[in-house]
Amino acid sequence: MQREHEAQAKHDEMVGSIARDFVKKGFRVKADIEGYERPGMIRGYRPDVIAFKDGQRKIVEVETADTSKTSRAVKQQEAFRAEADNSETTTFTKRVAK
Repeated sequence: MQREHEAQAKHDEMVGSIARDFVKKGFRVKADIEGYERPGMIRGYRPDVIAFKDGQRKIVEVETADTSKTSRAVKQQEAFRAEADNSETTTFTKRVAK
């Protein structure tokens, strides 16, 4: 399911904000928005943000109200959570843009 234009803008704004916050904290960041290197696929899905620092990897997925409960979003979150659960150095966070 694709987001409506306004929801996509809110999504991208939040992705950018999260990426900038990580950069300020000294992380190397990949983000699925213009201006950043695009993250690679994880278990068949591309996360919105991946941040790396001191051997740690943080995966962040941003959803909007119209996509938060879709089957694709749920499967994607399960994949990222499983990736984090199988690694002592990886965490996963879901954020919802409003």
